[in-house]
Amino acid sequence: MEMVEHIYQYYQSERNTAILAGIIGLVLLIGSFAFFQFNVSDKLIKGLTYVFLIAGLFFLIAGVLVTIHNNSKMEETKNFTNTNSELQQSEIKRMKSVLSTGYRSALILFSTLVITGLILILLNPNNLLKGIALGLLIIGTIGHTTEVFSMQKNKVYQQKINSINF
Repeated sequence: MEMVEHIYQYYQSERNTAILAGIIGLVLLIGSFAFFQFNVSDKLIKGLTYVFLIAGLFFLIAGVLVTIHNNSKMEETKNFTNTNSELQQSEIKRMKSVLSTGYRSALILFSTLVITGLILILLNPNNLLKGIALGLLIIGTIGHTTEVFSMQKNKVYQQKINSINF
């Protein structure tokens, strides 16, 4: 298999993960609208709904934007003119950067959501804030899960391209 094909498959996989993030966003949005319809008076549910609404928009927009980006990267790979060896070396360097710094911001964000959720649950008797806290815990956990899944896929890809001999 040519290096271009490996890179193309990488961006295709990243696009599929972004589509999954968009689907998660849609599910959260649908859930928030369902909560609004069925139990608007319960403050716990109301707090959870607010978080799901914001997180749903975040995941949906991020999923769409990353899908568009990866579609353009897939098209870009078709025009590569470098040799397999040159492409492999640049891809190894790029993946090393992705794995060492690419996840930092997202992991900090999702960790902050989990910690904030825990603090709000433990320190606040207010049901609205407990609902928000529960939502933050759920979204932080979903975010960490998607990041771990993505990191694992990228580690496997990095090992794959490191082991290719051209």
